[in-house]
Amino acid sequence: MKKNRYFEYEKKIEQAHQQLKLAYREIKESYAEMIFRFALMAESKDESTGTHLVRLADYVTEIAKGLGLRGKDIYYLRYASPLHDIGKLAIPDAILKKPSGLTPEEREVIRKHTILGADIFKGTRSPLLKAAMLINLTHHERFDGTGYPRGLKGAGIPLYGRIVALADVFDALTSRRPYKEAYEFGEALEIISKESGKYFDPVIVRAFLKRKNRIRRIWRATKDIEGFVSEL
Repeated sequence: MKKNRYFEYEKKIEQAHQQLKLAYREIKESYAEMIFRFALMAESKDESTGTHLVRLADYVTEIAKGLGLRGKDIYYLRYASPLHDIGKLAIPDAILKKPSGLTPEEREVIRKHTILGADIFKGTRSPLLKAAMLINLTHHERFDGTGYPRGLKGAGIPLYGRIVALADVFDALTSRRPYKEAYEFGEALEIISKESGKYFDPVIVRAFLKRKNRIRRIWRATKDIEGFVSEL
């Protein structure tokens, strides 16, 4: 009798454990989707599309793997990077979508999206949103110190910011915009390589090139999808 009860309790515990795992997975997936949809709001203010966010998340994941990062670092980079331009929600459309050239004053307003984006996440206790805050603030810094908003240099730029900076520029280079045509994959690689030590951390560039075959697949897949959609 006692033995049967033991097995019943064991079965109930296992069922409860499985239910908790399912609930955790659902919460995690919903959290990730909410972040992505929030990020899409900022993308709708710019000339880029939702596929930019998907590619960016994939690119930073590959760079992180090329660096040998694991676990939480990859998770935080993958799900926080789509929020990198969330501060653009606070930039007036008259400036952000201006068809002609920007004045120096207007450029300064756009540059503030880094600080505005970081401010959204001030005081958060979530490690993921802390990563989003860091990425917002530092993904326009340059390795040689000529970036913004703080002019950070070298290792003084947080690792997440250095990774997203490269992935974001690469995607911008290989994406078509109303004001430019897209560079081919090989051309974009050459530009990234030439900017090693200037715009980008050489260590990040090497990790990027190490994963270039995987990155090419991501680039090709979304390029084919966008080409198909544009013909509909």
